[in-house]
Amino acid sequence: MSSAARTVPLVGPRRAIVLAAGLVTALVIALLAATPAQASTLDGVWHDPYGDDELYAAQPTERSPRDPMAGENVTVRATTWPIASGQSVWVTWSVNGVAQTPRGASWDYNSGNNTYWKIDLGSFARGDDVQYTVHADVNGAGQRDIGPFSFAATSWSTVTDVTNVIDNGTSVDIVTGDSAGDFTPKVRFAFPRLDGYDVQIAPTGSGLNLSGLTGYTLTNGASQVTIATSQLVLKIDKSPYRLSVYKGDGTTLITRQYDPAQFRNIGWASDGSSTVTKIEDHFLSPASERFEGFGERYDRLDHRGTDVHNYVYNQYQDQGATRRTYYSVPYFANSAGYGVHVPSTRYAIFNLATSRSDMAGFTVDTGGALNSTLTYQFFTGDQTEILDDFTAETGRPLLPPKWAFGLWGSANEWNTQAEVDTWLNQVDSSGIPHSALVLEQWSDEATFYLWKDAQYTPTAGSGSLDYADLTFPSGGAWSDPKQMIQDAHDQNIKVILWQIPVLKENFTSNPSTAPQQHLNDKAYAAAQDFLVKDGAGQPYRIPTGQWFGDSTVPDFTSTAATDWWMSKRAYLFDDLGVDGFKTDGSEALFGRDLQVADGRRGDEMHNAYPNEYTRAYNDVVQQKTGGDGTLFSRAGTSGAQSQSIFWAGDQSSTFGAFQEAVRAGQSAGQSGVPFWAWDLAGFTGSFPSAELYLRSTSQATFSPIMQYHSEKSDPTPSEARTPWNVQARTGDTSVVPTFAKFANVRMNLVPYLYTEADDSASTGVPMMRAMSLAFPGDATAATYDQQYLFGSQLLVAPITTQGQTVKDVYLPAGEWYDFWNGGRALGDGVKPYYAATDSIPVYARAGAVIPLNLNDAYELGGTIGNDVEAYDNLVFRIYPSASSTYDYFEDAADAHRAIAVTSDRVARTVSISAPALTTAATYQVSGTKPTAVAVGGSALTEVGSVAALAAASTGWFWDAVQQLTYIKVAASTSARTIAVAGVDKAAYEAEFAAQTGVGTNTDHPGYTGTGFVDGFATSGDAVQFDVWADANATHQLRFRYGNGAATSAVRTVRVDGTSVGTLTLPSTGSWDSWGIASIGASLTPGRHTVRIEYDSGSAGGINLDNLVLAR
Repeated sequence: MSSAARTVPLVGPRRAIVLAAGLVTALVIALLAATPAQASTLDGVWHDPYGDDELYAAQPTERSPRDPMAGENVTVRATTWPIASGQSVWVTWSVNGVAQTPRGASWDYNSGNNTYWKIDLGSFARGDDVQYTVHADVNGAGQRDIGPFSFAATSWSTVTDVTNVIDNGTSVDIVTGDSAGDFTPKVRFAFPRLDGYDVQIAPTGSGLNLSGLTGYTLTNGASQVTIATSQLVLKIDKSPYRLSVYKGDGTTLITRQYDPAQFRNIGWASDGSSTVTKIEDHFLSPASERFEGFGERYDRLDHRGTDVHNYVYNQYQDQGATRRTYYSVPYFANSAGYGVHVPSTRYAIFNLATSRSDMAGFTVDTGGALNSTLTYQFFTGDQTEILDDFTAETGRPLLPPKWAFGLWGSANEWNTQAEVDTWLNQVDSSGIPHSALVLEQWSDEATFYLWKDAQYTPTAGSGSLDYADLTFPSGGAWSDPKQMIQDAHDQNIKVILWQIPVLKENFTSNPSTAPQQHLNDKAYAAAQDFLVKDGAGQPYRIPTGQWFGDSTVPDFTSTAATDWWMSKRAYLFDDLGVDGFKTDGSEALFGRDLQVADGRRGDEMHNAYPNEYTRAYNDVVQQKTGGDGTLFSRAGTSGAQSQSIFWAGDQSSTFGAFQEAVRAGQSAGQSGVPFWAWDLAGFTGSFPSAELYLRSTSQATFSPIMQYHSEKSDPTPSEARTPWNVQARTGDTSVVPTFAKFANVRMNLVPYLYTEADDSASTGVPMMRAMSLAFPGDATAATYDQQYLFGSQLLVAPITTQGQTVKDVYLPAGEWYDFWNGGRALGDGVKPYYAATDSIPVYARAGAVIPLNLNDAYELGGTIGNDVEAYDNLVFRIYPSASSTYDYFEDAADAHRAIAVTSDRVARTVSISAPALTTAATYQVSGTKPTAVAVGGSALTEVGSVAALAAASTGWFWDAVQQLTYIKVAASTSARTIAVAGVDKAAYEAEFAAQTGVGTNTDHPGYTGTGFVDGFATSGDAVQFDVWADANATHQLRFRYGNGAATSAVRTVRVDGTSVGTLTLPSTGSWDSWGIASIGASLTPGRHTVRIEYDSGSAGGINLDNLVLAR
């Protein structure tokens, strides 16, 4: 994007100069060589008090501040043109109807063909009504005027003492005094939920419309008002007004409003008679409280100590550094156990311990009506419970089609059918499974619904074209789009087409002139009032310098306009069978006075327009595809989660942007947006290194949606983020095979992804769960923003720092299993994890049940294909705890299947309640090799290999490497019990334990895990295991070892640093044979260390394979 200075004509605010704030200094310097002055010339004067109402930039002809408050110095800025000697600028003005002495302007600077002026009006008192007109002349002649303009100076007022309490039956009104003495404020409480409340603040006491349930009790005491439900108690001090919120017991404080003796809690900005412009509320906030949410935020998860703006904005790159976002939500969750949502699309600012270190609040624009009110929703519980309530209010997330959880491919440079055909062939030949193709540069870049280079006879703007009306000339960009889409579908790849909600104005290239069809559409849209309007009722134009500047914008609040707009695109579904749209842009409405068909104004529509855009498109996509299509969108606010998948926008290809993306995904999830993606390895800037690409790929594998995309439209060499292009560009031959592994892992995960997605759609809980959300009682976990719980079962800790190979992974309390090799780790601390670029730290929690789709070899990451409907091998990987339950979503039957797992470590059994399923399934159960497996009381046959299991209809096999028992069962219409006997918890592998003076090896067969410890033969050698005991009991420490010597070896065993005895390890006959040696130890529940060491009384050499903790 760029901005440029332009001559400002006499008419039209859309033509006013737009200067990015950061360029002003440079432009002033450049003015030393500005256009020479012309004598005695004045063509016009311009002033616009609000400019474009953009938060992050001001025009040089605005009033400052735009909405003055009492005591603020007011400056009026204006411009004249052309630059000429003898010009003068001044204002005539009045205050409260009393004329003031005209005030002259001072010259500010020249730029291009314009002179810029400023007039200082001084400051004003509350209630002052100021009117002014800007005048200009040249040498006393040729006067030009603009205006009049006006403003009313406001100041802050606040509630005082409670004067009355009114029970409305479905709500309660608290009437208070006004610190300014102007109004009779009311604060209304209603209970749409018994564990939360809604509040509506009415500074003038009018405009109240809130109601809720009747299940509350009201007690009006002498000094305090109590409103109670079965789950929540509100206590309101009367003198002065102050709210405290308690749990249902009435004694456990959740939060309270700020102490009015220190600073106001409820307040409003008003002139005292004609307007209320802002309303706010403040709460007491101890330093330990975290504030999370606010939409898709890139710079941090906890926003304490910052001001957060509720403002949707198209920020190209550097979203974290600028603290700007495409997806802004006026919602937060507080670690004290509550959340707040402001259901307004107007601008709001959340001040979170910034003006006062123990105060947090929010200030919301109102639109200026005297009877303005502020409503906000107050939720209680942990973040999961709060999100359930929040999305119940704002809209449940829309479950994407199942194919959306495969790999998406996209590149802006794919602008011809030849490019797409080449990509489809590469996908096929590489064997790397993809499920979606996104085309950005498919259209004529004018209508955005007709294919580039298509030939047709233009139709009236009221009409629409069909595919049969288009012909595709030889040598054009697209020769047969219908066949191309069919070819993609034949490869089981869906097709998404890019969209932008504009009627484009400027044409310099691609194409260089507007096609007649586009002109017809523009004229018809304007004639039918299908466009957003400016304050004068004329078609609104996007400000010059913004993306698609000067273009007009369709009004999606108009049913007629929406139907007309979408009718143009109907043939893409009806004739070609496209599967959805990438709905880009929409952060384009600036100006408080804009008008739309449903009566809202620009101050509401700036944030709301993206939602109207995606709503209009989603309605059509769902109808045309029978619910099997999707949108892929960038911008939105509260409620947009019910219409689209979202992606993180335009990020650079850097490790810093990678880290921001990981935060943004978690933040979006904390704000009700579970279905989210980013352009893995970045969208723009320098081409990614192989390291960045592979680290990003591994992380995106464990993201809600996985996709690659790149910006440049016609680069040489290619900038596409395809694995084969990255391998060619970087020269790193590991890229394609590593990417293929992760793409296959992605397909392996589809049953898990879709189950977790279904839960997200039902409850609002995110797929990508911030540690604070997943582990609300663990304050340490909350500080780790580069790891997250993916779904309910997997902890993912991507390596997001350049050059790093060992990551300190924080594991919350409990046992964790390495997803790749079954290695055990204990929580409540940091675990260093080595991962080359072909791996990523992933742990399954104890009790996890993870549904997978594996190939016939049961390989995680093995070639699997891209079919999301028919699974090769439905597998449930289980890491038993004492008891756990997982609800698997069998979408083919539209049924949720409960899988219950219990383990009895004394009896050495694991029991699985296997549900009815329409397909065969294999249960992979972590543990030692069992003595027997039965299904429904009938013994299963053990087989000798994975291949034998794949060939059999039922049976079981023990995998010594991962310590998994594979139990294959047939489809069934009824539930069955799988009984695993003679089984202990999976062993703690020696190769993963802490080692002193020893090494690891794989040169003797029969070991479990990935190897064993060898060289364990001299004084000081030791292996130390971190173990987890489930019960207060005597445990058997069973060491699996090899001793090829003729005599026994001896070692000392210590638990938590204290010796529990000497362990004798008899000869196993050869180094290729393994034995078990046991020693008893009394353990309390929780974490312990077990150390086996060669000390002064030890003898002999051993290889050590593992340790089993048995009962």
